[in-house]
Amino acid sequence: MNKTIRIAGTQGFYGDSPMGALMVAHQHAADYLMHDALAELTLSILQKDKLRDPNLGYARDIELHAARLYPITLAKGMKVVTNSGGLNPQSAAKKVAEILRKKGISNAKIASISGDNLLDQLEILPSQGIELNHIETGIAYDPKTSKTTHANVYVGARAILDALEQGADIILAGRVADPCLALGILAYEFGWKLEGDNLTDEDLNKLASGITIGHIIECGGQASGGNSYAEWLGRDYSFGTLGYPIAHVQEDGSAVLTKAPNTGGKVSRNTIREQLVYEIHNPAHYITPDVIVDLTDIKVEDLEENKVAVSGAKGKKRPEQLKLCIGQMEGYLTEHLFYFSWPYAYDKAKAFVDAAQEIWSMLPVEYQDLRINYLGINGIHEDAAPKLDPKVIEDMNEVGIRIAIQHQDKKVGKMMIQSIICLALNGPPGITASMNWGKMASVRLGLFPCLVPRSCVQEKIEFTLI
Repeated sequence: MNKTIRIAGTQGFYGDSPMGALMVAHQHAADYLMHDALAELTLSILQKDKLRDPNLGYARDIELHAARLYPITLAKGMKVVTNSGGLNPQSAAKKVAEILRKKGISNAKIASISGDNLLDQLEILPSQGIELNHIETGIAYDPKTSKTTHANVYVGARAILDALEQGADIILAGRVADPCLALGILAYEFGWKLEGDNLTDEDLNKLASGITIGHIIECGGQASGGNSYAEWLGRDYSFGTLGYPIAHVQEDGSAVLTKAPNTGGKVSRNTIREQLVYEIHNPAHYITPDVIVDLTDIKVEDLEENKVAVSGAKGKKRPEQLKLCIGQMEGYLTEHLFYFSWPYAYDKAKAFVDAAQEIWSMLPVEYQDLRINYLGINGIHEDAAPKLDPKVIEDMNEVGIRIAIQHQDKKVGKMMIQSIICLALNGPPGITASMNWGKMASVRLGLFPCLVPRSCVQEKIEFTLI
């Protein structure tokens, strides 16, 4: 009888709802829960936490998972694999263990995976002949002028496989690339070879299939009806109880995608195809740490309601270098929202902006960027937004303004917003506003992406037993 491994993609981002995972766990609808918590943006968010408290730096929702979800998975023999460890996997493991002990749980093995953090190596890498050049601009990284906050490499599936071989029940990793979480599980369960000069085309195609499965489920509900244009017009399902995708995977890498019974959402050829082309740039050359994937001959077939077969991914030899994302402090961002009511909502908003800019021209302030968006007109697409008919603009019920100021001196944003408070009475009629008045300048972190040799990374697996 062919072996089938069930992997559920039950988290698409840090802060995702725990309900999808709980639905899967209660029904024991999967063998593994895969939680993808990290985007490049997320590491910057976690760095802000770590700047406040060195014991933080992990995705804080694992505390909720430890209290509500992990007791169920442990009781039912389901394993959890996640990169929620973020910038501080060891601290994450300690926190999870602490919560589980308080729940009276024992005999669990928690693995933390680190080694992707190269912050301490940045200054010495150039002296070793390793050039850190921006992937897009080619500009060299300069540690003397950069206010660096963190530096993490996208790593592959090897440590996931090793931790599972050593009996891990819960894996809290750092910057393991999203689809590699699933590949590590499948390589462990099916004995797939991850590396070596003797990898055959069949071996590479299996790795590519594992990455494809991981990529489909890495964004959680986005593969099961959430965020779907293709299913929008004929949508006949609920968003509120969306069932997250579950891959039933065979040893050859083929899979059937489905979701837990009696849950909302929809798994269809449409939802799977949309997710397949999400964030991959080149479908013939999707680069991951473990294998380069060619999706151009992939087959996606509806089998029956909420069951879709996926097969046909092809693999190429893995890249020689890995992507390193260096976080950099870029100052502060101050934002504020204003709204103007009918009649003449747009004209009022424009008059307000004109007055604000006149006031700012008289202030002794410097800022790097100022953006003003008219919500409902160009709030999302900015200059690319199509021009609206003047009659439509004239009849708009309300118009919002978003003011965003990027600055180096924390006081600048507050001064600029407070300087236009007077327009609440001195400006156009029919105005409302959010009430922080520039008091909450947020730290602005940027990214410097570059490539480094694999030899720079030495992963480490540590275990916490309870």
